Amino acid sequence: MIIGHLPAGYLAACALDAPFDRDRVVFWSVLAGAVLPDLDMLRFFFVDHGAVHHHTYLTHDPTLWLGVLILGFLFTSRVLIGVGIGTMLHMLLDTVAGAISWGFGPLSVSGPIVTVPATQDHWVLSFVFHWTFTLELALCAAAAYVFLRRRGRA
Repeated sequence: MIIGHLPAGYLAACALDAPFDRDRVVFWSVLAGAVLPDLDMLRFFFVDHGAVHHHTYLTHDPTLWLGVLILGFLFTSRVLIGVGIGTMLHMLLDTVAGAISWGFGPLSVSGPIVTVPATQDHWVLSFVFHWTFTLELALCAAAAYVFLRRRGRA
């Protein structure tokens, strides 16, 4: 997933607005959590120079973020709950076309649901021209619609 994490996070945060009584802390924490795991792209580009896929980093380990979510509920931390929800959403979305490892050791299941073949010179273009990118565009369109609707413009 390239552009769909923030729009998906926005949709999730909006959906949680009612149950959390329009809690801005939860709202912004979900948005932050939706993009937080991809901060590892800095290491991917500047330290590893693309040699190690960023989905193998700790920041893309669902058990880490599930732990954050559980701690959020245990300590009733709205920030941790929001970040946990956003990051788990990120993991689910990355599972569509990325190898996210779910589980521990021998119980771990890893691999994308859909494989995006290298059809272009650059991996980003291969993703952009693959049919799964329409899912990301749909997330963007839905988020734009909800954004305008919440402001009374749609």
